[in-house]
Amino acid sequence: MFQNWILPDDKMQSTIKELLDALGCSLEADTVLDYIQNDPNYGNNNLSSKQVNEYAQRLALKASNAKAFLKKYDDLKNKNTDNLSDIIVLFYKLVCDEKRSRIQKPKVAPKPILGDNKHQITKEDLPQIKDKLLKAVDESKKLVMKSFEEKESKLRPNWYNSLDLPNWQKDHPAMSWDFPKEPVAIIASLAGIPIASQENIIIDELLYIFSGIPGNYIVHQPVKDTFDPRTFLIADDLDDALKQIVQQMLPLASNYSIVRRFIEHCNMWSGQVLHALVSAIEILLKDYYTMIAQLETEHMSGNLSLQKLWYFVLPTMHTMHVLAAIVTNIGKSELRGGAVLTVLHDKTSTLMGDGRAQEISLFLTERACRPYLRILDQWIHKGTIVDPFQEFMIEDNELVNREELPVDYSADYWEKRYSIQRERVPKFLDKFTDIILRTGKYLNVISQCGKSIAKTNTEDIQYSLREQNYSAIIQKAYAFASKSLLELLLKEYDLMGRLKSVKNYFLMSQGDFIVQFMDATEQELSKKIDDIIPSKLESLLGLCLRLSAASHDPYNEDMRVELLPYDLQFQMFKILSIETEDEKEYKQNKDCPPLTGIETFSFGMEVKWPVSLILNHKAIACYQMIFRHLFYCKHIERLLCRVWLYNKVVKRFSEARLYADAFALRQRMLSCIQHLQYYMCVEVLEPSWCQLIQSLDKVNNVDEVLERHNDFLESCLGDCMLTSPQLLKAVTTLCLVCVQFCTFIQEMHKYFVDAELNSMLGSTYDNTDYSEGAGCGTATSGSSDSFASSVSRYGRRFTAALLSMLAIIESMARDNNTNKLLNISARLNFNTYYVKQLEKFCSDDRLLKGEKKQVTS
Repeated sequence: MFQNWILPDDKMQSTIKELLDALGCSLEADTVLDYIQNDPNYGNNNLSSKQVNEYAQRLALKASNAKAFLKKYDDLKNKNTDNLSDIIVLFYKLVCDEKRSRIQKPKVAPKPILGDNKHQITKEDLPQIKDKLLKAVDESKKLVMKSFEEKESKLRPNWYNSLDLPNWQKDHPAMSWDFPKEPVAIIASLAGIPIASQENIIIDELLYIFSGIPGNYIVHQPVKDTFDPRTFLIADDLDDALKQIVQQMLPLASNYSIVRRFIEHCNMWSGQVLHALVSAIEILLKDYYTMIAQLETEHMSGNLSLQKLWYFVLPTMHTMHVLAAIVTNIGKSELRGGAVLTVLHDKTSTLMGDGRAQEISLFLTERACRPYLRILDQWIHKGTIVDPFQEFMIEDNELVNREELPVDYSADYWEKRYSIQRERVPKFLDKFTDIILRTGKYLNVISQCGKSIAKTNTEDIQYSLREQNYSAIIQKAYAFASKSLLELLLKEYDLMGRLKSVKNYFLMSQGDFIVQFMDATEQELSKKIDDIIPSKLESLLGLCLRLSAASHDPYNEDMRVELLPYDLQFQMFKILSIETEDEKEYKQNKDCPPLTGIETFSFGMEVKWPVSLILNHKAIACYQMIFRHLFYCKHIERLLCRVWLYNKVVKRFSEARLYADAFALRQRMLSCIQHLQYYMCVEVLEPSWCQLIQSLDKVNNVDEVLERHNDFLESCLGDCMLTSPQLLKAVTTLCLVCVQFCTFIQEMHKYFVDAELNSMLGSTYDNTDYSEGAGCGTATSGSSDSFASSVSRYGRRFTAALLSMLAIIESMARDNNTNKLLNISARLNFNTYYVKQLEKFCSDDRLLKGEKKQVTS
């Protein structure tokens, strides 16, 4: 098999090494070279530059530094590096595809063997069973801890795993400020010691216990869970009165132990909010340690009794109890980020009656909020998120290189790039979540357009129990961002001009262009879709754009031709069947006859950023469906007008009366199609468009523009009879009957002329050449009944289709009296009555007495 080369040269090796360094993965250059030499498909990837760019973008998501990798890729691409596309594709296979293909078997803890089921378990088996159970539980715990560590490591950024951080608690347990994990026994006795001396000894013990240091007569007990209260053992020979006072003060040591365990439990990956909270707690503990030092000084000077100690630590006990309650709630629930702030805010709000406790809780909340509010300030004033620990309420699903993204990127950008994580929203910001999201999104779009953003407000957001303090700042930032982006779209990127261009082409407002285009492409679009040459349609489109009034449109160069692989009815049914029982039926277009260009043709439009946020992939698809409906009706009108030209020739024949029914049926069809077009263009699209333009003059932000535009499209699709499957099917059937009738008249036209010539030449003319046409419905005396019956059959089918459509319209109108479909129903009902009278009048003998002009008028 052909390959570009067998062994890479020095230049290729350097290219691979540069890309690997920028990628920062575990691959080695030798591994890549081995794959290149052994892969028979290497060098045969005929991919476009856009596809290769997409592979590079996906690789960047796996890199330790995405921007550095993309920069290196762009540099090599600008240097026209040989085989760069093949190397990128190979990297993607090695880094991404192989990781997906590896299926790891779940690790299951080994099941303990409890014994043989064939004999009954005896007392002698119990020790063995106990050992096996304990061993199995121990192994199960190890597996659970390992899976938890693996899950935690996946959440960490790439740079965290590269850090060699010591485990101080494991390697140096004595560095902990909490009690040792191992239990300590009471190693001394107070028997025989006077009560006054016991009091001095116990005061000294308590000062150690308050600092997390075990004593000789008061020792701690180990805890089962990290945030369980700690219990203590007191020497039995301590005086009962002293023991009672000691027991009242020991909760201070227990709460202190809980707070210390919380502080030491927080590691680097705990997040900025928890780090700030720990820092605030350390400030409070500094005052606590100062108090312990002062009490120790009093004790050494002999001025401290147990009663005084109880009096001095009583306020501190309340403070430590509040701290322990807060950290226990946070630690047991394993909260992070905004959830921590919610707990602190609720705690502060519930302590209204306790001034000291509320002051402490408010201090902790204000300090813990600082990093979170810094991220918020950056988001609402710059449109960027700096959140390395995933704590902020808004998650940025970052897409690195916007220019190389798929065509539907603009549609997904607004909905999917930035998403709100409800569990990270602090309770005091819950009311402003939507405004905060919009503000940052607006600024981000502005920055992606290359515009610099200057911070309009120098005041920092600070936490307060009164939301007005930060509400004003958020509202001001939102007003600036929404106004700036809206002005950018309307003025610099001419959104209204873009919408007008869309109306000219997709809603067929540019009449002369549509007529010229249909005249130029009629022959090509009448072919089967496989026989059409798209490049020819593109050239004809460009020619018509230059020769019509569309040449003055500044955006006409963005128009293109699209040939879809399905007709309009199948497309709409496929959309309407989503999440229904009929969805599987429209997964694939099966058993569909070959379509013509008319049935599959549509316009397309290239829309650049940021206007593509409004005219996104979904909006263009809606415009295309409306255009296909109008375009097909226009095509049928042209076919019926061509039949009218044939009828003008036939009316000069001596036997014109035989064709009166065909004339009347053609007129009924033409009038019906024209009424449909008039209804859609004049009564639906134009009023809805005027309403859209008026509403866009009053919008204040881009979200309102999107909402108004989506409402306009939904209204047009519904009123143009595209969203009701039954009504769309009835309209399609009506149009199909018209097309078949036009095809029939077109085929019969040559037989009309031949029959008239035959009657004029008489028996001297040899008509054997046209004898075959007699069986096909020619207008000779022997076949006039056949032609009339065919016309009558088409007339009955058309009437049945029209009545079916009217019945569906009236049924829908009964459900909604304001439905615009009432207008088309009234028009078609009147048209049916008028045409029936015309048919009766045309069948009179006066048509043969030279009164044809009067009837026509």
